[in-house]
Amino acid sequence: MKIALSVWKDCVSTVFDAADQLLVVEKDGDGALKRSTIRLNATDGPARAMQLKQMGINVLICGAISRPQETTISASGIAVYPFVRGPITEVIAAYESGRLHTAAFALPGCYGRGMGQGRRRKKGCPWKSS
Repeated sequence: MKIALSVWKDCVSTVFDAADQLLVVEKDGDGALKRSTIRLNATDGPARAMQLKQMGINVLICGAISRPQETTISASGIAVYPFVRGPITEVIAAYESGRLHTAAFALPGCYGRGMGQGRRRKKGCPWKSS
């Protein structure tokens, strides 16, 4: 399972459409998290979806994202957790514990517009069973 987070410094980047860097996180055989930083070369939705798919990304956690990019990425089989904010270590911990849908990790003005159940925000974490 590979999780990609759009990043700026040590936080989730505010707008995915303008982000050019991803932190890719995956668990190794011992359950330890491996992290690597990847540069996003593509700028449009279809090309970004293809790049994410080629990298083997299963989940994208990001800040604000345009509907066309979110739809294209989701249609390629990647789960998208949009409108997320916060320090990377806290966001990863929240994802692992199923708390990513809470108001503490929502971009200002985004929680309450269906966050937690709408806009493809999902609860739970596929890593929990590991």
